[in-house]
Amino acid sequence: MRVLVTGASGFIGSRVAERLRADGHEVVPFSRRTGGDITDPASIERAAQGADAIAHLVAILDGSPEQLEAVNAQGPANAVAAGKAAGVRRFLHMSALGVNEEHAPLTGYWGSKWRGVQAVMASGLDWTVFEPSFVFARGGGAFVEFERLVRLPVTPVIGDGRYRHQPVWVGDVAAAFSRALERPETIGKRYQLGGPQAFTFDDLLDEIARNTGRRPHPKLHAPAGLVHAQARILLRHLPPPLRVTPDQITMLLAGTECDVAPMRGELGIDPASMGEAYTR
Repeated sequence: MRVLVTGASGFIGSRVAERLRADGHEVVPFSRRTGGDITDPASIERAAQGADAIAHLVAILDGSPEQLEAVNAQGPANAVAAGKAAGVRRFLHMSALGVNEEHAPLTGYWGSKWRGVQAVMASGLDWTVFEPSFVFARGGGAFVEFERLVRLPVTPVIGDGRYRHQPVWVGDVAAAFSRALERPETIGKRYQLGGPQAFTFDDLLDEIARNTGRRPHPKLHAPAGLVHAQARILLRHLPPPLRVTPDQITMLLAGTECDVAPMRGELGIDPASMGEAYTR
């Protein structure tokens, strides 16, 4: 297939484009690097001409309410409209675990992403939606800041550290996009993507430390309510990786534990453990 990949220069989008090419597809990259702008309907419509499928991965985690709405909600709507105008039927969309109707009112990211998912599901196209946990690779993705945290003599943790996450290797996420194109039975479905193991956040930090050649350090647990209340003030004074927004705290504490049985059974992907992924 000829596949338009939006966000093709990003951490995940570049891996998706690479996997699609390896599996014999022709990739049309779309990003600001190629002159594309997902907030400009004409820009995405031009790029969609001649495509057989669209893989939409453009999103932002932080920004003003207007920016989140323009990119995370209206962006998918623009991509859907472009696909329809170009006669594209197949549409693959990157969402995230936690993006659902229940969580939509709680953070700007969740809300804007949920409105984007709704635009895709109501499109009438042959859509598939992916909902990954933290997407990582060694030295990249969601773990960049976590890898910095575990280098500190004492590792700061928000809350009790017992909330659970199930990180997924970026190569498995890329494989999910490619497999979905090969399998018509994935049309009209939402797939949770995670690794083979869910960790408490404390254990996740220890696992990252071990996989980066470090000894796990003692942890300092800060009361979640206090950190959340002071987050906007702390943003102005703390360097990364200690700088977090109130919305990021809410999403971190919610966890991303998931059911990977459909990922295994319907997409044919046996997800890599963190130890395996860090060696790839």
